[in-house]
Amino acid sequence: MENKIRSGKEVIDDFFAEILNIEGTDEKTVEKLIELYSDNKLTDSNIQNALEELKQDAISPKKSGTDGKD
Repeated sequence: MENKIRSGKEVIDDFFAEILNIEGTDEKTVEKLIELYSDNKLTDSNIQNALEELKQDAISPKKSGTDGKD
């Protein structure tokens, strides 16, 4: 068995390649984190902005073509 020492980037790349397979993760959140990582934009401020955007999307009324009246 070969014990190859992997670089930090290799470990992180593997993590992001497998993160969607982790049970109990929120798919939209994970997809956004993967997108930020892939675009080399995985920073504190970008993560906070992305999570805020996802939160707003989740709590905003869905646009269904109705005026919201009964």
